Amino acid sequence: MSDLKEEEYSGKVAEEFDLYYKEEKATLKRAVDKIFGKGMKEGYDLTLLECKNVNGKRILDVGCRNRRASTELAKRGAHVVGINSSRYAIDQAKLTVEKEKLHDKFILIHDDFARHMFDERFNISLALEIFDYTEDATFYLKKMKALTTEKCIMSFPSKFAFQVPLRMIWLRSRNLPVYFYTKNELKRLLSQHFHHYKIKNISARYFCVASISKPQPIRF
Repeated sequence: MSDLKEEEYSGKVAEEFDLYYKEEKATLKRAVDKIFGKGMKEGYDLTLLECKNVNGKRILDVGCRNRRASTELAKRGAHVVGINSSRYAIDQAKLTVEKEKLHDKFILIHDDFARHMFDERFNISLALEIFDYTEDATFYLKKMKALTTEKCIMSFPSKFAFQVPLRMIWLRSRNLPVYFYTKNELKRLLSQHFHHYKIKNISARYFCVASISKPQPIRF
């Protein structure tokens, strides 16, 4: 995928996700929100439960999709680095940072996570609602593991949830491809990279936490 196409695609995804939090919605969009908003809220709550005592810790937010989670962690004293190849996504994240007066707690990077060269590690890495649109999940997981010292927190869309057909209709109308997983597929994927992980089935998706037993050298 060319840089221009990737930027356009990532921008569509970011804008689509941001629509979940706007009040004026069409009938189909309201129906989609009602179904999938529950999963986002559950993911947010579980993320905060997994991220206790984050004061002074460094957190990587890959994609900046669920900004509510990283914003709350910054309020609790964490230092957050968010990255997305979409200028729209980064601009929206900047608005949130300005609104919450968290300038000293956030660094926002407009770049592709797969290509960006990091020179630091993070205690915790978040990847919430990004694997829905990530074709090469293996590379992302490998890179996240190399950058993280404690745990990676991720979410993946469920392939057989009853909400899937409605979501497919909506996404195809927006020309957005999406990648779904069964629990067994997810187990095989995570076991390739992590020795210890847990998978929780929430509304229309899986919430996953993978522990890092031994940090690896950064080779990206």
